[in-house]
Amino acid sequence: MRQIDFHENPHDVLPDILNFRDIGGIISDEENSCVRHGLVFRSGRLSDLVENDLRLLGELGVTSIFDLRARREREADPTIWQGGGVETHVFRPGHKRRLVDMAQDYPATPAGAEALMRDFYAELPRTMAHVFGELLVRISQGAFPCIIHCSAGKDRTGMAVALLLAALGCGREAIVADYVASAHARRIEGAMVRSVVRDESVARFRARYPADALAVMTDARPDFILSALDAIDRDWGGMAPYLDSIGVTAPVVARLRADLLENMEGQRL
Repeated sequence: MRQIDFHENPHDVLPDILNFRDIGGIISDEENSCVRHGLVFRSGRLSDLVENDLRLLGELGVTSIFDLRARREREADPTIWQGGGVETHVFRPGHKRRLVDMAQDYPATPAGAEALMRDFYAELPRTMAHVFGELLVRISQGAFPCIIHCSAGKDRTGMAVALLLAALGCGREAIVADYVASAHARRIEGAMVRSVVRDESVARFRARYPADALAVMTDARPDFILSALDAIDRDWGGMAPYLDSIGVTAPVVARLRADLLENMEGQRL
């Protein structure tokens, strides 16, 4: 397994893979530890790869891909890298309404777009609970090194990784810092547009929202992920009860921490 240095310019290591980065090195509050490198990667779609990307991905030792996209997204932008022995996991849809449908109920302004995104994120812990629960349990069962991805690697992937980090004992500051790094990814707006089917509702959405409002939606603002974390605290009474409700029980959390954390000297806990 090859370890690639993602620290200084994480989005420049594999620049043709949208929003690709290793979550290794993020600090946990669990016994002065951090996430191990080279085990969990987060990304946008894996459909626009060049030969060098394919070679580097093959060197990472990835065994599992968690593709959080809907079926029609996968069909529009199929993953072109599978890798030998790599198992891809896909999931049934969880959204009650797509973002473009929700958007019709909000003012077509930057403030309206920000309110839309906060509400969208507040719904994610409930609408995608089945996805997040299965993903974390599978990782606890040894499905790593892995890549977690959606179309842009920001919203669905951001929520999944936030929950994984929370399970690993990472605090809000660390979770938010990882999430907002997506704001620096190139081509993310185009990826989000491609993540929705080009139907009449999308056309209405594009016609209604001006560029400054769309820019808010494609941003990775702290308030967005914090809306989801606040909803978990409000509706479930905290992260631990929420994780337990989606099947990420105390033994699952213990396995995740044993496998994915190390102390600051690089030794397994």
